[in-house]
Amino acid sequence: MSASHTDNDEAAIFHEGIRQFNDGEWFEAHEVWEDIWHDANGQKKLFYQGLIQFAVTIEHIRRGNPRGVRAVYKTCLTKFEGLAGVYMGIDVDWIRAELKRMVDPILALPAERFDPAMPRGQDMPVDLNAAPKIALEYDPFSNHRDD
Repeated sequence: MSASHTDNDEAAIFHEGIRQFNDGEWFEAHEVWEDIWHDANGQKKLFYQGLIQFAVTIEHIRRGNPRGVRAVYKTCLTKFEGLAGVYMGIDVDWIRAELKRMVDPILALPAERFDPAMPRGQDMPVDLNAAPKIALEYDPFSNHRDD
């Protein structure tokens, strides 16, 4: 990809990340979204960073890494501050609720599960088959909406 993406490139990358996220390819989705995050500005840049961290949080759950879940979850929530309702077609309040639903059982684990000496690959109290799927309320690139 070039250093600066066109709207068509951004749209394709945005949609590809959603497809990968919904297919349970959270690491891949985060990698794809990073391509458009680098070129974004302002609130959109924070939003993309939040999506990236949404995917990374679930990837840490998949990898059995409660410390990673806790760390990325906390920073992820800050990226969506100031956004309410639907932004770029995605219900941001839904993201917050889904993250909380997935992360709360992990945050409730005993403190020793978060010890840096603990390896990844821990059993996590989360069913990844119930992982969230992103549904667009509208396509943010179809009418060049700026929101």
